Amino acid sequence: MELNDELLSLVGNIYDAALDDSRWTMTLASIVDLAGGQGGGLVRIGARGEAVISHAVGVDLAYVRSYIETYEPFDPSRAVLHAPVGQIQTIGDWIDVDEFRKTMFYNDWTRPQGLEDAANILLDKSSDGISRLSIMKAGGPVDRKMYRVISHLTPHMQRAMHIRQKLQQQNALEATSARTLDALRAAILLLDANGHITHSNASAQEILDEADVLRSVHGRLVTSDLNADRMLRQALAGTALGDRAGLSLHLAARDGSHYVGHLVALTAGRRKTFGAGYEACAVLFVSKAAIDTIVAPDLIRKLFKLTPAELRVFLSIVEVGGVPDVAKSMGVAETTIKTHLARIFTKTGTKRQADLVRLVAAFTPPIKI
Repeated sequence: MELNDELLSLVGNIYDAALDDSRWTMTLASIVDLAGGQGGGLVRIGARGEAVISHAVGVDLAYVRSYIETYEPFDPSRAVLHAPVGQIQTIGDWIDVDEFRKTMFYNDWTRPQGLEDAANILLDKSSDGISRLSIMKAGGPVDRKMYRVISHLTPHMQRAMHIRQKLQQQNALEATSARTLDALRAAILLLDANGHITHSNASAQEILDEADVLRSVHGRLVTSDLNADRMLRQALAGTALGDRAGLSLHLAARDGSHYVGHLVALTAGRRKTFGAGYEACAVLFVSKAAIDTIVAPDLIRKLFKLTPAELRVFLSIVEVGGVPDVAKSMGVAETTIKTHLARIFTKTGTKRQADLVRLVAAFTPPIKI
């Protein structure tokens, strides 16, 4: 195979490695071999200055370890960190060869491996750190063939590093997004135009596992109500065609509890960008029609200075219903409940029992505590 053909094949391997980190060792070995080197490394310097060799070939593991732990600060090729990005530099660019051979780094680390020179390239430099490629040469200085091979591959290595960093950032963003979605109390399901679930948060997964109000059939969302299911299919089809109109659904469970669903299109602005990350055209929010009576009451009691008795009546009004039912459930006279209720209205600035329900709902946190 001609050198140009080998270079072209290697370029493809470099971009494959950018997408699959496990391919870097094999790709780096091919670069070293084609360039006529003895060993090589992709070195990453972190934001805090720590040296890490991401991938190394042709170098004994003990030497890799000693380089990181001991010799890296004495390596004259570290000067590449201050060189222009993409420029090939050798040992002779930083130190006279005779002087280099007197250094501890040469005598204790380089010469024992039979190495004489290295081609070093700064691939990228950002606030997150620095990446460099080093191809080590035995038996003499870096020659024209090594320069040619590395010159051809350097732009592709730079792009590959850029792609890799973007993928890592995207993965980190998606992981953060997933954690945020999982923390939300509402069930969130990202759907494509055919109703397939492309992502679901923890709350949604709990509902799907119960397979009552919502369930997944071969990855496709199905509701318990045939009419609601039909409306959802029509709305998703319209969303795929650019319809931005939303949809509200009422869903009933077998135990009599009620759920409310809201479908929102992901077809414009930042919502479109978010949806594209999950191959979704719409997001369905589903919440149980219930009020959090664990977290909200403590906040309300402190804010409105309710007595224990008043708080108990307050919660009973929200959970049980009208004065007669509350009086019966608490085993007291209706006049007692009315007296407490009048004080609650005064302290909270409300006038009706419905206002108390809305007040509790306002204090219900959107995330799981």
